[in-house]
Amino acid sequence: MEGNRRKIRYLWVAILLLIITGGVAWCYRSAFIAGTIKFATAESGTITHERKVQATFANQELLVISPLSGNVEYLGEDGQRVRRGDPIAAVQSVQSQTIAAAMSGLFIHKSDGLEPIITSENLLTMDLTKLLSQSANVKVSGDTVQTGDALGKIVNNLVPTVAFLEMPTVDGLIVGKTLRLKIGEQTLTAKIMRKSEEPRGVVAQFSNYVDGTAEQRRQEVTWIYRSPTSGVLIPKSALWTKGEELGVFLWSEGVVQFKKVKVLDENEDKACIEDLPNGIPVVITPRDGLEGLVPNPKKI
Repeated sequence: MEGNRRKIRYLWVAILLLIITGGVAWCYRSAFIAGTIKFATAESGTITHERKVQATFANQELLVISPLSGNVEYLGEDGQRVRRGDPIAAVQSVQSQTIAAAMSGLFIHKSDGLEPIITSENLLTMDLTKLLSQSANVKVSGDTVQTGDALGKIVNNLVPTVAFLEMPTVDGLIVGKTLRLKIGEQTLTAKIMRKSEEPRGVVAQFSNYVDGTAEQRRQEVTWIYRSPTSGVLIPKSALWTKGEELGVFLWSEGVVQFKKVKVLDENEDKACIEDLPNGIPVVITPRDGLEGLVPNPKKI
């Protein structure tokens, strides 16, 4: 009888030790998991949908050619607007000759040799592969010129600029619809006039002359292919699917809690979340078993 009692006592001691060991292990496990949680702060911001594309611009341009060799003197500032008939340069040799503007516009003191090739009409009607394969030969006149040298060009800035835009795809782009583009500090719209599969892109016309396109014919611009969305943003790594619910783990009232969310918009890195408090910490290392844990406050 005494032996049976001793066995029962040993059994209870073993069970108690097992319970204590399990509890300690669970506490250490919870503390370890809580210690590995990483957080980020939900912050107000904007999701943008933009892509860099190459643009080739065409304007109505007229080369200004020197009628003789000699020293050249410009009679105005580079880029100054002139009227037809205004004196714009003088070339001095044995004789001196003043050159008058053949049309109104901006007189720019350099040319690239593409003025008669890359035109609005040609972009709309001719073989784009051949047009765009032409190399620029930028010339900036110095103190002296030879007969037939280009002294610059006059750009009609009252005529809309046209551009060929190299696109990653033309799917969904429709002739007659508009594009939004950022060129330098300007945000502009351009109407699609022509689509091309080879080279892939579109010819688009702006509503007016675009500043800087006569000086730099080929440049990188930003295509805004979808409207931006503003709101509270979190890293996309914070999103977690629990069952059939999409949500995030938040640090709220001292513990980690799961909250179902609605994603309003997203890009490669961020997601815009509906009705999420600005400034709340969210877990960016989500996994099952986090709910109810008490994280290390130094990591929040």
